[in-house]
Amino acid sequence: MPPSGRKRRSIDDEEYDEDTRPRQRRNPAESEDEPDTGASDGEMEHDEFGTSADQQMAKKLVRYAISCEYSRTVIRRDVLGSQGRSFKRIFSLAQQQLRDVWGMELRELPVREKMSLQEKRAAMRSNAQPKSGSGAYILSSTLPKPYRSAHILAPSKTPSADDEATYAAFYTMVVSMIWLNGGELSEQKLSRNLSRLNADRNVSMEKTEIVLKKMERQGYVVKKVDRPPIGQDGDMMVTWHVGPRAKEEIGLDGVMGMVEEVYVNWDEDLEAKLCSSLGIKERRAVRDSRRDAEAEAEAEGEGEGEVDQTHAAEED
Repeated sequence: MPPSGRKRRSIDDEEYDEDTRPRQRRNPAESEDEPDTGASDGEMEHDEFGTSADQQMAKKLVRYAISCEYSRTVIRRDVLGSQGRSFKRIFSLAQQQLRDVWGMELRELPVREKMSLQEKRAAMRSNAQPKSGSGAYILSSTLPKPYRSAHILAPSKTPSADDEATYAAFYTMVVSMIWLNGGELSEQKLSRNLSRLNADRNVSMEKTEIVLKKMERQGYVVKKVDRPPIGQDGDMMVTWHVGPRAKEEIGLDGVMGMVEEVYVNWDEDLEAKLCSSLGIKERRAVRDSRRDAEAEAEAEGEGEGEVDQTHAAEED
């Protein structure tokens, strides 16, 4: 009996403690009405901080891109450092600032092509997927074509306007010669063409060899050297190809524009030969179809005008 009494007393004490313990009940209506201000404020502060940080990084990227353009240095994605994860967001903000304020935009350079037989075999052996982009960017103008004249887009004054204009004309000429030769030009042909232009030794105040190395470093041309296999006799073959920067900065339109400036008496036969050399017959066909469509539209407009005049004459 005594043990049962102790158990009963302990149970009663526990019930008394539970009854006397204060209970806090929350009204469901009040909980629904109260907004979760803490989480929303934290998210708003985080969004505002992230936006301001992205704006600052975008401004830095714009300044860096403009400074790199003077030295013709490519802009790579790893320049953002720890902010590389948010590259797309910062890149879009920088693109908007460049287009709205500076009239320029960042364009990605094409991937370097596999030119040698060894590189092509290595690419076929590896199961890796080809890269969709090079990850390197340069600045390009977004101004309309009438505003891209030499009077508006003058050469840079670094180091001087004359030197900059001479260098731009030289690398445009070399790239045009390579493109017109099927995208590949041997060392002998390049030297022969430069000697005809009296540019085989010096370009302005610099040696031609140094200028070609600078062009290769900046991505205008690619120099490929094919050496004979080890243990076999043979001559070393050196060829020049169009670089990724030239494809984006000059392009086929730049080559055609330069040829049109050189040949004064421009006609359809020269245009046909130029398109054949550049391998752009399809583009010429598209241009001819557009001209035919425009001629038909003009003819229809003139026909409608004649019909309106006849109706007006009959009414009179």
